[in-house]
Amino acid sequence: MDYVDAEYPKMKYIYIVMLLVAVACNKNEPDMVEKFVQEVKAERFQDMTLPAFNVSHIETLMNHASGAQVVSNYPRPMHSSYYGGPVEVGLVMLYAIEAVRLQVDWPSLAVRVFDEHDLSREVPLGEVLPHYNRWWAANKGKNAAELKLTDPLENSGLTWQIYTKRNRMVVLQLDAKNVLYGNYT
Repeated sequence: MDYVDAEYPKMKYIYIVMLLVAVACNKNEPDMVEKFVQEVKAERFQDMTLPAFNVSHIETLMNHASGAQVVSNYPRPMHSSYYGGPVEVGLVMLYAIEAVRLQVDWPSLAVRVFDEHDLSREVPLGEVLPHYNRWWAANKGKNAAELKLTDPLENSGLTWQIYTKRNRMVVLQLDAKNVLYGNYT
């Protein structure tokens, strides 16, 4: 038996181990999203931050973005005192996508989308989701830097509670009469 024949079984073993590790790593990517979705749907999400999602998670998050189940316990920034009440699971998924797209821990003060022309109107998931579906269809495969520059709600008249766009930001706030208004900076 020569050296090549003796090394072949070892190389085969190393190849199989590497393949299993690669499969396990790929399996964990969607599992991370699935765990998040399950916790949100069961209203058991307890973490102080959103999971460390990245661009590779957007497809799986989009697969859950049509979830119409309404939940009262969902991720929101700990620095925000705003609680807007129950929201659809799909809106929570879009919120997580915004965090990935903007490369921030919390993309907005709340899991809420508003009409820029009537800031007292909260926009339901059914009006927001088509914009994200078009955005994802047009931008799937782009890297994080490219996605950051393409806003799914651009020119839609819709905005998250805090909305940043290049050098402008609108901060939506409640006045003394609980009427929502926006400050552009």
